Amino acid sequence: MADFIDIPSGDARSVRSKRRAVKILMIGQPEDVAAEIAHLYHCGYCRVENWSRALPYAQIQQATVREPGEIMRIYKRYVDR
Repeated sequence: MADFIDIPSGDARSVRSKRRAVKILMIGQPEDVAAEIAHLYHCGYCRVENWSRALPYAQIQQATVREPGEIMRIYKRYVDR
């Protein structure tokens, strides 16, 4: 039987340390942000409770501290409300 997944030997901490996060930043009017989060949940992309609490715009810089080597891309989607 062929192995499809190479599981490294060692403890589980070494596997977990290789996980990297992708941060999704959504900025807009509160009702539009809430609607887009609900849409992403409906599509099965994310869970509503995994989003952070709403942050005032002044706190966004603190919440987006960059890790070495990270880049940022912004997806702009226009909504009709």
